[in-house]
Amino acid sequence: MSRNKWQVLTILSLIFLAALGLRADFRAGFYAPVEQGAMRQMQPEVSSTDANYGAGQFPQLEPELAAGDGKETLERNCSLCHSPRYVTMQPPLPAETWAAEVDKMRKVLGAAIPEDEAKKIVDYLSAHYTPETRKR
Repeated sequence: MSRNKWQVLTILSLIFLAALGLRADFRAGFYAPVEQGAMRQMQPEVSSTDANYGAGQFPQLEPELAAGDGKETLERNCSLCHSPRYVTMQPPLPAETWAAEVDKMRKVLGAAIPEDEAKKIVDYLSAHYTPETRKR
């Protein structure tokens, strides 16, 4: 046999073996019929028939905001959408930036904070959470 015939025979043999391997992969295993998208989980072991399980409330450790005029106004208005932690986790921001943030909450994100209360919130943030006033 010539060299080309051996190469063709080798390639055909490899293709045949690969096809047998694929067929074996598709046929191996047991696939039980289930509904599309269904997931099955094993039942948990129950150690006793009179067991009583429960879960407590996840603790919410809110940071303590600095005491001062406007703290309650901030908590009442801002806590409707987010935790007061958003204030304490910010780096110390200049007063203009706090004013812009409160303005953004009202005008862009739709927080229903009256103008006089928004000013009180900005004054509170400026008095306690700027680079000059933030306690270390």
